[in-house]
Amino acid sequence: MELDPIEIMEILKEKGITHLYHANTVQTASSFIKAGGLFSRGAMEDAEYLQTPQSSDELDKQFNVWYDIFLDSSDLHSLFNRQNHYGPVLFKFDVEILSQEGLPPLWVTTTNPIYWDENSKEEERYFQSTQEVNEGYTDTSYRQMITLRNTSSPLLFEPYLEEIILDNPGVRIGDVILKKKASEALAEVIAENDYILKNVKKRMRKCSNCWCKENYLRQRTASELKLAFYP
Repeated sequence: MELDPIEIMEILKEKGITHLYHANTVQTASSFIKAGGLFSRGAMEDAEYLQTPQSSDELDKQFNVWYDIFLDSSDLHSLFNRQNHYGPVLFKFDVEILSQEGLPPLWVTTTNPIYWDENSKEEERYFQSTQEVNEGYTDTSYRQMITLRNTSSPLLFEPYLEEIILDNPGVRIGDVILKKKASEALAEVIAENDYILKNVKKRMRKCSNCWCKENYLRQRTASELKLAFYP
């Protein structure tokens, strides 16, 4: 059900949530930066922007979320002490982004669409009121997400994007150091975006007591790492 974005923003603030997040691969993130905002995967495809295939793509189409933009209310990498499965580049927004004019219809999922069943009802997939969100939404759940539905327009970075964070996998493939490869690719496209260049903090993530480097090294193939870190 479509919910009032201002009411949702105020509920999030009351819960101590001050930022919203979106993680993706270096290639897809580079396309976002060139475009000046986040796009749904469907809109990216229509505009012929480069984007990395995701394992959830067919489910997104099946469940009619292919044209939705997804936002988390926490940095899942820090929350779970492991890499974000959607990609090593994290965009961090002020929660006030929900107050911008012309925002697409806002819905809030009760769980990630990858866990939906084809027979599940709308009320099982989405919160049905702001009261339900207030009572049931938590920033410690990676399955509950803010979604902006059925949109071909970008969620613009300016003036709400505060930070871009890149993982350091601590891995090299042959002579290619992934950290260097990814950071150089992002720096190249950021140099073309005046707003991000001047106003947005850019940093390499520094982890402690985190499994990300071990997971990147032991659980990801060279092909999977290239998909995540190559432009």
